[in-house]
Amino acid sequence: MKKQVLVFGFGIGFALCVGSVARAVQPAPIEGSAKVQWSQVISDPFDGVVVYDKNFSPSDHGFVFVTSWSKSGIRATYTWYESDLIGYKTVWRSRWIHNKKGKKIEERYSEQEPIYRYTRFDDTPKSILFAVNGKLYTYDDGTVVPELATALASAPPGNMRIRLVWENGKTKDIEIGKGTVEAWRTVFKEKV
Repeated sequence: MKKQVLVFGFGIGFALCVGSVARAVQPAPIEGSAKVQWSQVISDPFDGVVVYDKNFSPSDHGFVFVTSWSKSGIRATYTWYESDLIGYKTVWRSRWIHNKKGKKIEERYSEQEPIYRYTRFDDTPKSILFAVNGKLYTYDDGTVVPELATALASAPPGNMRIRLVWENGKTKDIEIGKGTVEAWRTVFKEKV
């Protein structure tokens, strides 16, 4: 009986150990509201030469996708908000109307306005796929390999669509802005 427990315990420990080394894209070191120079090459004390990019929906409660690009690694965070209707509140409004005598008067009336609770979610992709100059590349974690760095440095001008791959296998295509794509030429250039 004790042997089974030890074997079972060893199996769980081994599974946890193996599971903990799984590679995945690291979260971005900044948030969408950060006061940084977006799509501009800067020198960062932790990441070296880096460029930050942000893609977002125009609504207040849509999504924000923030990335950090440097030779030491590509980091990304996808943030979205979900809403739950939790009730209604009465609000008083006013409008101008004409009464029976044609005189303009202010009328007050009540309306029921919905109350929402917004919840924020942050996630990082398992990997990022690139299609550059007819070739496919995958980034999972760690330093950017020379082949991918060369491809990013020579990417065609303009916005670039990338594909995020999530842990559950789902994908999402999203664009990186043309300013960031241009900045890759500096960030990922080969040292001479």
